[in-house]
Amino acid sequence: SRHAFLLIGRAHPTPADLTALVRSGGGRGPVVVVADRISDAGRDVLRADGWGWLDRRGHVRLWAPGLRIESPVVGAGGDRVTTGNVWTTVGLEIALHALVHPDDPVTARRVAPVLGRSVGATHEMISRFAGNGLIGPRTHRPLLPELFWETAANWPDGDWLPLAATIEQVGARVGAQELVRVDERAATLGGARIAAAGALPARCYVRSPAALRKLRGLVDRDAPTRCWVRRAPVTWLPLNGEHLPDDAHPWAVGHPVLCAVRLAADPARGREIVEDWGIVPGAVTGTGGAT
Repeated sequence: SRHAFLLIGRAHPTPADLTALVRSGGGRGPVVVVADRISDAGRDVLRADGWGWLDRRGHVRLWAPGLRIESPVVGAGGDRVTTGNVWTTVGLEIALHALVHPDDPVTARRVAPVLGRSVGATHEMISRFAGNGLIGPRTHRPLLPELFWETAANWPDGDWLPLAATIEQVGARVGAQELVRVDERAATLGGARIAAAGALPARCYVRSPAALRKLRGLVDRDAPTRCWVRRAPVTWLPLNGEHLPDDAHPWAVGHPVLCAVRLAADPARGREIVEDWGIVPGAVTGTGGAT
C-alpha cells in the first residue's frame, strides 16, 4: 500500500522541542521529522509516539501500517559514514568539560591537561566528535544544547548499589574524599528546584574500585536504602566550587552540570527537572552551533 507522510522540518530540535511537537499532534497520517541532527534522546521521544525521522547525518525511521524501517542511510557513494564511537570514558570527559565550559574552544592542548589524558588520545576523540557534528571542525565550539542531550542519553547510570547506611556512615567507612554527591540535594545546591530533595537517600559516585568493594558490606536488601553508590563513570569529575567539603559535610558535591547530566539520563522524571532548571548550555538562547 502507498503512504503519504507528513514531513516536518526542524534544524536541531531538542528533546523538549520534539515533545512539544508530538503533543501538538501531527495530523491523521504518519509523521516524519526532517532535521540536520536528532539526538538519541530526541529519537526516543519520536519513537515512543510512533513518529519517524530523517536525520540528515545518515539515519531514517519510517513507521506506518505495513512499513517498518529504522536504519542508517548509505551515502551516495555507497559507503556508510563511520565516525567512531565517542561515548568512551575519555569521550564522556571531553563532553563534560565542554558543557562545563561552553564558551571555550574544545582543543586537545587545552582540554587534555585538565582531564589528565594524553594530547594524542584527546585529539583523536575530539576529531570523532567533529565527525559526529557535535564539535565544530573549524570553530572547535560545541554544538549546544545537542551535546548536552546526547551526553545524557549515553551517560552510564546503572549498577547503583543500595546501602543500609547514611552518607555519614559511608564516608566514615571509606573516607569522605572518595565520595562525590550527585543526587537531587546536590542539584539543588546548584540551583535546581526539586521538592523534598533532602528527604531522598543520598546518591554518590565513588572514586576508586577499592572503596566500592569496601562498601559492598553495607548492602542489606531487607533494610531501607539510605544511600546509593556506584563507581564514578569518569575519572575527571567537575565539582561545585561554591560548596566545598567542610567539617559538617566532608564529601565533595558535583558541579551543577554533572548533576544535570546524571538527572537527564533518567528520561522519565530527570529530564523534566533539568529542563525546568535552565542549566542546559545553549537551551535558552539557542545560539550554540558547531560549524
